[in-house]
Formats: sequence, structure tokens, C-alpha cells
Amino acid sequence: MSGTVMMFGLGDLGGWVLEFLARSPGVNTIITCDKNEDWGFMKTECAAIGAGQQGYSKVIKFERCDVKDVDATAELLKKYNPDVIYSALTLLGWLELRGVIHAFGAEKYYKVSACTASMQALLLSKVMKARKKAGIVAPVVNNSYPDVVNPVLARNGLGPLVGAGNMDLVVGEVRRKISIAENVPISAVTVYLIASHAAVVQGTRTGVPFFFKAMVGDRDITQKFDVDSLLSDSPLLNSPVEKTSWLNHPTVAASAVKNILAILNDTNEFAHSPGPNGLPGGYPFRIGSNGINIVLPEGISLEEAVEINLKGLKYDGVEEIKQDGTVVFTDEARKNQKEFFGVDLREHRFADLDEIANELLAAGRKLVAKYRS
Repeated sequence: MSGTVMMFGLGDLGGWVLEFLARSPGVNTIITCDKNEDWGFMKTECAAIGAGQQGYSKVIKFERCDVKDVDATAELLKKYNPDVIYSALTLLGWLELRGVIHAFGAEKYYKVSACTASMQALLLSKVMKARKKAGIVAPVVNNSYPDVVNPVLARNGLGPLVGAGNMDLVVGEVRRKISIAENVPISAVTVYLIASHAAVVQGTRTGVPFFFKAMVGDRDITQKFDVDSLLSDSPLLNSPVEKTSWLNHPTVAASAVKNILAILNDTNEFAHSPGPNGLPGGYPFRIGSNGINIVLPEGISLEEAVEINLKGLKYDGVEEIKQDGTVVFTDEARKNQKEFFGVDLREHRFADLDEIANELLAAGRKLVAKYRS
């Protein structure tokens, strides 16, 4: 591989990913893409200058790109022919919604998470169509609600290889807790976690189903710990929304960078992330330049793991993801969707993705303006 990463979306999260990639081995060229030319160029230059001060010498270049123009995006992809594509695209980001979340309450907002999936999926679907049009085979790492977005797109032939963040954040924190408790290096701790987005933001004491196993070396130490405390008592989960940029996003970015580097450097890394190979929810796997192989411990099958995550997604408001990518909502999610966005839809059909996403965006912007203070 030439070590070329092409990034789409340079918001707060994408900006952290850029900073980390600019200082990572195995990455030779970074092409950043965003519709906001002034911000994108400035952010790219700052990352390049900072990395240079630390002795890193890479090609780091910004290209203005509106991914809604699929033809132009395809030409840009053909121009650079990247080894990995990274996306942090969304129509309405988490940070923009923080005032709304405060007003309605985080607990209620999390139960409407699934209803925002169309806003997370729309722009990435354009990139995936451009990738197909350009004949590019580079794997895609998606950071925008991959628990649901990845399977929705995969069922329409547009699936990213893998996501990042969400349950992987819990895995990282749990490994650190165990390393301290057992007085061993983090590298000696192996965790197997099967869990959806809801287990991360709502905690496991709410009844969100999951599978967990922890080992130090070849010793199973799962029974030594209160698992709910390990998984749910998190400083990140309880951090203020307005501190997301400084407390949460660096760890989310690290999860994405880990997957990108595993592909570029073909490390066959043992990792966790949501949405691998288009599966719903999160799983453990090995990842390298040839893709992903799901890795499960003895005693649980892939079918059982998928079922755990499908049940977990109900806590996000997903009743079902149909084979055509249509997301069907629970009654509670539909109620919250109507209260939040003024939209009353039992399901979001993939065929109507543009229309639904833009309707939610218009409603979301009104909410953001209303609760900006």
C-alpha cells in the first residue's frame, strides 16, 4: 500500500482523527475533504504544521468537496486512489445538538438515537456511490452511527468495511481498569465484548443485552469483577456534553485511527468496533489489509451475537432493519421522534433517504436555533 488516507468530514471528530493520523507511522499521504473550504484548509494546515514540528514528514493536502456531487467526488477519488477512506460525515452533528439534548434530557434523547440515522447515512451513501462509480476498492471506516448506518448501507450494496467508537470506547476503558486492578500491562488484557450503541450511552444496568468476557493472558478473570460496574461506571459516559470535544472525541478518534492503521500496515489487529462487515451493533474481530474476520470466544455463535445486538438496538429505538435497509422504529422511538423533530414516521425507507434526511435536518436546525442559548 502507498499509505494514502482520504478523509471526508473535518468537523470536531474528523479534526482529531486528522491530528492523530498526521503523527502515525504507515501513513504517507493524507487528503482531507470538506465542503467548508476556509475551515478545511485551515484545519489541514494546522495539523500538517504541528506534525512537522514533531518531525513527521507527510503529504497532507486539502481538497474542497461537496459529496452530494457524486460525479465530482468520484473524480477526486480516482485522482488520489486512496488505500483507506475515512468518513465522519453527518448532516447534523452531536455538538450542534447539545442544547437540544440539555433541554429534552439525555435519557430521552438516547432513546431517539435511531431516528437520526438518516442524517448520519445520507452523505456517506453519496461517498459510497462515488467510490463505486470511480471503481475504487479502498475500504471505508465510518464514524457516524455505524451500529445502524453500516448495515443499512450494506443492504444496498454500499456498506463500509467497519465503524469506530461506541462500544470500542467501553473496551478501551475496561482494559485499562483491569490492567490497574490486576497490575498488568494493558497489552496483557484481552476483552470480548458484544454490545450495541445503547449499552454505551445508557449503560448495561438498563437491561441492554450484551456478552462480555475478560482474560489476562490465558486466565479467564470475568468472574472477579462486577461486570455492570466495569461496563457502565464510566467518566466518559457522565462527562458534560459541552466537553465532548476534549473528553470524548479524542478517544473516538483513536478507535478510528487504530482501524485505519491496522488496514494500512496489515497488522491483523485484534480489535472491536460497531458495524464490521455490515453487521448491526458491535463485535470483536481481527482487521488487516484483507478485511475483517469476526473473532468470538467459545460458547457463542455469530448468530447469537447478532441477535444480542439486534435486541440491544431496540433500546436505541430500532424495531427492525429490513433487507432493503429500511429502519423500522419502536413505538417509543416514534413518539420521541415526533416530539423532537415533529416528524411522525413508523419507518425510514432507504429509497426515501434524501427526503427524510433533509426533513429531519430542517427540523433539527430549528431546534438548534431555539435552544442555542
